[in-house]
Amino acid sequence: MTLLEIFELGSGDSELKALQKEHEEKDLKIQELKKQIELTKCRLEKKKKDVSEEQMGGFNVLSKKYNSLREEYNAMVAGKLRKSK
Repeated sequence: MTLLEIFELGSGDSELKALQKEHEEKDLKIQELKKQIELTKCRLEKKKKDVSEEQMGGFNVLSKKYNSLREEYNAMVAGKLRKSK
């Protein structure tokens, strides 16, 4: 082996190590991004559920109010009918 071949092998080695290090860094970044995606997904699901519960709560309140007003209206109409007879 010549000195040039040994140098080329050595530089190839360091190049390989640099590529391995770059690969490991990118792999770690990918893992971190996957975790962030999962956390964001969970937060969105929770927010979606909370909003749905709020909307259902609002719907229930409005339904009760509507039923109350309908009963009051029906009572008034029934009272007018009795008075007119």
